[in-house]
Amino acid sequence: MEAAGRIVLATGGSLGDLHPFIALGRALQSLGHDVGIATAVDYRDKIEAAGLTFHQVGPSIADLTRETGMDLSALTAAIAKSDRFLFGEILLPRAEDAARQLIAVTEGAAAVVGSTLAIGAQFAAEHWRIPCVAVSLQPTMVFSRYDPPFLPAAPWLKPATSGPQLWLNDLTRTLGRMSTARWTAPMNAIRASLGLPQTKDNIVFDAGRSADLYLGLYSPLLSPRQADAAPNFDVVGYAAYDSETGAPSALSPELEAFLKAGPPPLVFTLGSAAVNIPGDFYVESLKAARRLGRRAVLLVGPDGDRTLAEADPGIHVAAYAPFSILFPRAAAIVHQGGIGTVHQALSSGRPQLVVPHLGDQYDNAARVVRLGCGRSLARPRYRSETVAAALRALAEDPLVSARAEAIAPQGRAQDGAANAAERISALLRPS
Repeated sequence: MEAAGRIVLATGGSLGDLHPFIALGRALQSLGHDVGIATAVDYRDKIEAAGLTFHQVGPSIADLTRETGMDLSALTAAIAKSDRFLFGEILLPRAEDAARQLIAVTEGAAAVVGSTLAIGAQFAAEHWRIPCVAVSLQPTMVFSRYDPPFLPAAPWLKPATSGPQLWLNDLTRTLGRMSTARWTAPMNAIRASLGLPQTKDNIVFDAGRSADLYLGLYSPLLSPRQADAAPNFDVVGYAAYDSETGAPSALSPELEAFLKAGPPPLVFTLGSAAVNIPGDFYVESLKAARRLGRRAVLLVGPDGDRTLAEADPGIHVAAYAPFSILFPRAAAIVHQGGIGTVHQALSSGRPQLVVPHLGDQYDNAARVVRLGCGRSLARPRYRSETVAAALRALAEDPLVSARAEAIAPQGRAQDGAANAAERISALLRPS
């Protein structure tokens, strides 16, 4: 197949940020594009295993821990505590270096595609005068006045079409713009150093609006395109990927044997970011499963305690398992509310108990509850007795199970990667 143009995808963050870009990259590759992903070196092996080119851009986890003097747990906790820390201490101080790296790797590219927090993507596109595609992986970053995110700092935000609630949403957005305007000047300083013109765009509220195309790579079940969306924006569906090797996902023989040995278990996971700040999550999860007399799978992450339930045949502890295969075989799923985990849980048809820890997880949890296929439990209340009670209530509520099963086919039918790839490829075709 004749090459249809080289495209560089830029992203950063956890596996929840990387996996959709791998799915998108493979979809673009199937259309004939030469595709590379620009991100931290920590993900080189995973990207190359997926058959995509890796470009090193931005700091590694080792760089961040060394430069901040924090270990990964403390760094994750600081990000969870304050968005100002994420933007002011992590992203902006390193944005110019990352932008220069991205400009270097996009030389000769036909387009650059960046997540809303991959600040350098727009800079690289402007530098080379090539199309820029912005991607939002969750509704939180779109921040519609009609369907605003649930934020712990602004719990009064709610969906509205008119009246006092819409006025309150607008006022909150205005105050949010004023609060985040402090970051426009540093961004313009970086733009000046790169020889780019100044902008009035707000790094949060105007993310993606200056791009040639802006895509919501998430399920319209969570939030369809709203009436106040930017003209260049559309919601195209979730892009699923959870392979470790680039081959079709598979469970370990040990986990497969455990699942076959008894009734569907409860599954407890904190994804790939909140797992760095687990606190007592897994200990309390284990206690809750035992209170209920239920089998359980605990996914504790690469640095988690895999000896947590030694010699207990009713508990399986592992670092990781592909959610797309494991979740449909669960009785219920208890998770942190990361956007990738939420999408996989929606597609599984199983009830969810969401325990948000940071960032967009609070909003994602609220949307799961609004869909009627799960409940949310605040992290400070995560104790075995409250977890057991919540899981018992989920099991005894036929409406939740029915709603979860009804939504699942819609989730599985989505192919956001293919939809997005077609839109991006069409942008590059001669008119």
